[in-house]
Amino acid sequence: MKRNPDSIPDEKKILRLIAEEDRPMAVRELVRLLDVPSAARPALRKRLRAMAEEGALVRVRGRYSTPGSLSIYQGTFRGHRLGFGFVVPNQAPGEGKPLDIMIKKTRTRDAMDGDTVSARVEKVQPDGRREGSVLDVIERAHETLVGRLCVEGRSAWVEPQEERIPHLVVLGAGSREGARRGEWVEVEISRYPTHREPARGRILRSFGYPEDPAAEGRMVLAKHGIREDFPKKVLDEEKSISPPGEDTPFPEGVEDLRDLCAFTVDPFDARDRDDAVSIEKIKNGRRLGVHIADVGHYVKPGGAIDKEARDRGTSVYLPDRAVPMLPPRLTGEVCSLREGAVRRTLSVFIDFDRYGNQSGMRLTFARIRSRASLTYRGAAAVLEDGEIPEENEVESARALEAPLRQLSALADKLHVERMRRGSLDFDLPEAQVLLDKEGMPTGIARAPRTSAHRLIEECMLAANRAVAEFLADAGGASVFRVHESPSEDNLQGLRAILSKLGLKAPRLEELKRPGGLQEVFDAVEGSDVERYVNLAALRSMKLARYEAAPALHFGLGFERYTHFTSPIRRYADLCVHRRLQKLMRGDKRKPQAKPLAALCGDISERDRTAEAASREMADFMKALFMRDKVGERFRGHVSGVANFGIFVELEDIFVEGMVPLEFMTDDYYAYIPEEHAVLGRRSGRRFRLGDPVTVRVESVELASRRVTFQLMAGGTRELVGDAAQSRRAAISTERRRSEKKAPVSRRKKRGKAAIKRGRRR
Repeated sequence: MKRNPDSIPDEKKILRLIAEEDRPMAVRELVRLLDVPSAARPALRKRLRAMAEEGALVRVRGRYSTPGSLSIYQGTFRGHRLGFGFVVPNQAPGEGKPLDIMIKKTRTRDAMDGDTVSARVEKVQPDGRREGSVLDVIERAHETLVGRLCVEGRSAWVEPQEERIPHLVVLGAGSREGARRGEWVEVEISRYPTHREPARGRILRSFGYPEDPAAEGRMVLAKHGIREDFPKKVLDEEKSISPPGEDTPFPEGVEDLRDLCAFTVDPFDARDRDDAVSIEKIKNGRRLGVHIADVGHYVKPGGAIDKEARDRGTSVYLPDRAVPMLPPRLTGEVCSLREGAVRRTLSVFIDFDRYGNQSGMRLTFARIRSRASLTYRGAAAVLEDGEIPEENEVESARALEAPLRQLSALADKLHVERMRRGSLDFDLPEAQVLLDKEGMPTGIARAPRTSAHRLIEECMLAANRAVAEFLADAGGASVFRVHESPSEDNLQGLRAILSKLGLKAPRLEELKRPGGLQEVFDAVEGSDVERYVNLAALRSMKLARYEAAPALHFGLGFERYTHFTSPIRRYADLCVHRRLQKLMRGDKRKPQAKPLAALCGDISERDRTAEAASREMADFMKALFMRDKVGERFRGHVSGVANFGIFVELEDIFVEGMVPLEFMTDDYYAYIPEEHAVLGRRSGRRFRLGDPVTVRVESVELASRRVTFQLMAGGTRELVGDAAQSRRAAISTERRRSEKKAPVSRRKKRGKAAIKRGRRR
């Protein structure tokens, strides 16, 4: 029988062979033992690399082994500013998440934060913690770094701004590109560090001096790999795109909804308007219309704009600027549902009965003409019988009072029904940085949340959920928003906290179901432990992400959920629009799940990156705002607890800083992780999540965005629950630390010194 020269062994056969050999194997060995023809060898190498990326195999210096074979794992290195780090192993298909591997400073093989590495477990502590060594750096995470230019004599180097990368980048002669000492710069790495030599590189660009908000903003964006400017080919493609005119003929399948009373409600300083709402009376209920800018009509798959949008993944919002996912004309003109302008939409109409239960749903492509561009403040003023703050909005807002009140009544019913189905009701305050004309922070206030915000939120949630149900019923892969229930370990920890507080601890099965945590929140509402329990529960929850298959959204209590309402600023929504477009036009072919799952992973990562950049710039602005407040006292509450200190968020201005344990000199404080608290061994004084405290601003470091506090008052000596048990836990924690840091006896030190002196002689 003649062999197919292009055939390669399947994954099961490859895994079986490597597992039987129980050792890392080179490609040439696999080729020989699997009898792979020469024409198929490139495909075999490609498959092996793909299996390593998925976590099914681990690559070690050009060889492949199975995860756990010889205790070798592949994963991501997460560095620490002191030089050590952890390897977060890739999760193999069908297996539970393995524990991180602690890597000492001398065993990192100069891996940098974010690098993909292979590591070997060499020691397992009695409590399960694992220690090991990096064997190989498989893929570098950074081609460039952002840092501060340092110059001393003829020597110049860059100190990375990211504390988790403690490697200096030395600059050669003529590689400074005009950058000045002390400026933030971006440096291209030409040679990565080794145990003998530091990294080397050359400066690509400079951003300006630290403490300048504009320079800090440019630096933060570059650090997170976020581009502000669009490539020329993207802008050229954008020039050929135009919105429809009043007399532009309607193509087949596009409805004329220009006479529908649809309008937008957005923040006062909104840069784009991508959703409008409408409401109509129907028999036995109301018909909600949610009209979303038809971005998919203009952004074609594979085009220059699409590739750029996919790379960006999402728009990024900093306190002083926005970096859009799509080019500016497309965002602000072609797709923006501006007042009085005819624009294309993908509209969903959802019918609700008089109790707020969904009774029907329809999707259509349309053209609408927005009746008005309302602000949240203006719409809220109408609903709350207040004074409309903007004069140019008074007439349009008053004219839409009837539909606003109808939408508000429907939103109230939707909210009640959502709570009944298991949504968690979090109304946590969000900070808003207030800036002057020069971009300097003048204050940090609570972001407004009005009745109009809640109205629009319920409309968008209803639309996203209805579309998710439609996609799931149609079958095939798509982009869904998934939020898993908390892990059993985290929930057990929460149950232990509730028990120590003398509260009823629901069973694990109850807490894992949607709405289970809401019962806990309701039980402590208004009590002195409300903030503590709520923060502890929040820390038990996982992050939401995108997946190619529908699954539970725990926080909302929805079995199926997606993002449909913001294709201007989220690539996930654009993907959903494209899938809907095919289904609405009768294309029943199902997308390939594997590429779509990879895309979901990519855009989830972009989402986290954008959030990290936004948070870092907000932290800089907060630190800048606090710089002239050193020595002042503020009230706040404990917002986090660690083995090195307690974090405090100030009331009213939402600035978070840290009180190092070394500043708390009235006692020896031990960290009790299961209680999210620190406890004084002698006094029994305790600080836990949510506790009110008074602090004094001790110092502000702008470069690290760090605000340090000195504790002035707070804590309690009246321990809730078993006080003796908590004291024993503190003493036990102290003893374990002491054993870890126990110094070598003087006799041994003298002996070693004598040996060294003898060797010198």
